[in-house]
Order: sequence, then C-alpha cells, then structure tokens
Amino acid sequence: MKEWWRIKGFFLLFCYCFKVKKIILLAVTFFLLNTSVSLTEEYLSKDPNSINRGKFWGGKALIVNYKKSELHKHNYRIILDPTGTSPFKKVESFSPKKGDCGNHKHWGGKAGGVTDCNTGRLRLEVTNSVRLSKKLVKKKPRERWYGYYVYIPNDFPEDQYLQPYINQFYGYNKGTRGGYSPQISASIYKNKFTVTGGTTIIDEDSLKGRWHKIEYHFKWSVNNDGFIKVYHNSELKLNRTGFTTMNYDFVEFKYGTYNNRDYGYTYPENYQFPGHTIYFSGLSVSEKREQLKVNNIK
Repeated sequence: MKEWWRIKGFFLLFCYCFKVKKIILLAVTFFLLNTSVSLTEEYLSKDPNSINRGKFWGGKALIVNYKKSELHKHNYRIILDPTGTSPFKKVESFSPKKGDCGNHKHWGGKAGGVTDCNTGRLRLEVTNSVRLSKKLVKKKPRERWYGYYVYIPNDFPEDQYLQPYINQFYGYNKGTRGGYSPQISASIYKNKFTVTGGTTIIDEDSLKGRWHKIEYHFKWSVNNDGFIKVYHNSELKLNRTGFTTMNYDFVEFKYGTYNNRDYGYTYPENYQFPGHTIYFSGLSVSEKREQLKVNNIK
C-alpha cells in the first residue's frame, strides 16, 4: 500500500513539474514573440577591435580622445542591423549624447590644453593605431582603397549647427597631434554628404533613410602625382588629380561623428550639439578595390 502511495506521489509531482515547465515555456515564447523588434537591435559588442577592417587597416582600433576612465561615455556599439536593409548583418552605431565629451588633452601645452570638453566638441570616432607615414611614402607612393556603407536615420536632428565630419583623413607632424584641419574629409552639411572643397556626393533628397556605399581611392605621394577619387554607389563623383597628398609626417583615417565649432558661426550661449546616431557597416581598407568588404558581400 505504501509503495502505491509513493508511486502516486511521484506521478503527481511529475505532472506538476511538467505543467510548470509548460507554463514557463509558454511565458518565454510569449516574451520572445512580443520583443522581436528589440532583438533585432541585439547588443553584440562595445569593442571596436571585434571588427576586422582589412589587411591595411593596421594595428588596433581606438576610440578617439577619451580616457579609459571615460569609457561609459563611449556610446559606440556593434549591433545587429536595426534598419533591416544593411548589406551586412552587423553594423556600427555611433550615438553620442548631448553634453558628452572627453577630457583627454590633445594639444595646447602642459598648463591647460585643448580638450573636447572645454571647447564644446561632441565626438565619437574610431581610428587605427598604426598610421601611414611620409617616410614610407617617400620610398614609393602608395595606393589605398577605403570603403564603407553609411546610414543617416530619418530622425537625424534638424539643427543648423550640427554638421559633423563623418570621416577624416587627418595629417599631422611628429610630436604634434592636434591643431590641424583634416586634409580630406566628408561631412553632413545642410543634409547633404559633402567632401572637402564643397563637392556634393549625396544630395539632400537622397541622403536620409537609406544605406550608401562610399569608396575612396587615394594615391598617397609626396610629389604632385597624387590623386583622390570618391565613388558613391560605384559611381565616380570626385576625381582630383595632380597634387601632393602626403603633406605631413603621418596621416590617419577616422570615421564616426565629430562636431566642432565653426569659426564662421555665432553660437547661442551655452549651446551644445544635440545627440544623434549614424550607422556604418562593412568598413575596410585595402590595396585593391575588389578586396574591399563593400565589394565582397556574401
């Protein structure tokens, strides 16, 4: 008799556990079905080195002008494509918030010096730790291809002062890391994608809400045989030839968003650049165009 009650007890306990498991399973299923949108933005990484940017990127990737103690301000993430239209599953999200800045001194002397915080800059950029040097280029001019996809969301702020650099080819001399303007840069200017010199690569009607393929072809040279070509969606939009492209000891490539105060504008008192988001995907640097990630989509 005792054995019968023992078997019955085990049976009832099994049924109870099975029902609990079913309830838990149903609850989890319901949660997943109702959170599919958030899962498309699944957080993957905050480490920029988790992305391979090609053989000629060189060294590790760095977040520009932030100290290690300011890591919480790195609103940089690698996520699954939230737009649903990227050629790549993973995208890089640059989302600086209003008022975020780094206190890393990048030039101006020991006593004080210029930082992003004391000059009202809003910056979130990635660069490579190994730069192209004039010493190397003097031996032989170097051709490089740089390629990426970029996406400017439809809700990008309508602010006349928000005109971020989204990539820079930044030259500087040995022992000096600040105070220069980029040799070549691309900006979001009046809702257009423009390159240094005012050349419009993407017009206002086409910029927002879609992915754009951008390719740069450089011949880095200390002589006047250098060139730069810029392609948008494989169409040549800028072709500048016959000039010196290597003017400084080093040149580095940066991308993301960088906002500084233009001396041609008068800013409101206590003005701060608004927070915003820009997505990049498939960035790489290569010797040959066909080796760029944007031209090797699987």
